[in-house]
Amino acid sequence: MIALSGTLEAFDTAAESALERMSGLRVSASTVRRTTETVGEDVARRRAAGEVFGPETQWNWHVDATGQRVAYASLDATAVRQQGPRAEKAEGRMPWVASVFNPPSKGAIRKKRGRRVRETRYVSGLMSLPEIGAQLRRECRAVGMAQADVVIGLTDGGNGLEDCLLDALGGIARYIVFILDFWHAAEHLKEFAKILIPHDEERRKQQCDQWSHRLKHSGGEAMLQELEELDLSQSSAAVRGAHREVTGYLRSNLHRTDYPTYLANGWQIGSGMIESACKTVVGQRLKESGMRWREHGTTALCQIRALHKSQQDLWHNYWKRCAA
Repeated sequence: MIALSGTLEAFDTAAESALERMSGLRVSASTVRRTTETVGEDVARRRAAGEVFGPETQWNWHVDATGQRVAYASLDATAVRQQGPRAEKAEGRMPWVASVFNPPSKGAIRKKRGRRVRETRYVSGLMSLPEIGAQLRRECRAVGMAQADVVIGLTDGGNGLEDCLLDALGGIARYIVFILDFWHAAEHLKEFAKILIPHDEERRKQQCDQWSHRLKHSGGEAMLQELEELDLSQSSAAVRGAHREVTGYLRSNLHRTDYPTYLANGWQIGSGMIESACKTVVGQRLKESGMRWREHGTTALCQIRALHKSQQDLWHNYWKRCAA
């Protein structure tokens, strides 16, 4: 109960209000912090050692428009403010959040006690890309990803994310398709439009809408061709520099911008699932006003939150193992 309250609420709130209301327990905020972080450290330590808390199972992967069973994996990072050894401010850190999930569609949502339960597993914390990839790989094995016909690796354009997912999924997935988050690509076009058309908001909006439509319905190659055909001979150095940046971004990601095909297959093209996870797993608990964390506390809370936010079996099985 103490660990759960500290997972859901700020330590002082849990001690002064939530915990007493839930159970009648009266403990100090330091006790809630110490207990929650100890449990989170245990979760992190076990996961680093290769343990998977959920049962070995076979998810009923949803079927796309072509009749193929499709699984998804994603990875992102989010900033968390840090505190130094003498309570001084320290440079922020970026814990990872990784997920394997069965998206909420007809074959991917099941009923349980009258509620909808989404099939999702998270891992999270301050660690290297190979470490978070290894933990994600074990979760993918545990849910039967090998039985999916296609696995979608869905991320933004961050450095190393695609390679990390390739290492995590390689040897498990039968066939991997990497998709660049559409909204991340569209945002790059929007930033270029701000520099290309700085003073006419209506015209800039129309241009962004036209580019987004072309990107989604014609794909990255067609969008790159349109940008490369722009006559910028009379444009400023800033515009030419922004143009080089956006075309370089699209060129390096062309292999994962075939959005017309993805949409025709019924695949997700936005990384909203993992961006939401960054908020629900990390942000809602570790990024409240005034909060700063030590490194060990960051990973401890990220991992216990990831456990709690995953499908319910993981949380219950962890505590059953502790009791045993």
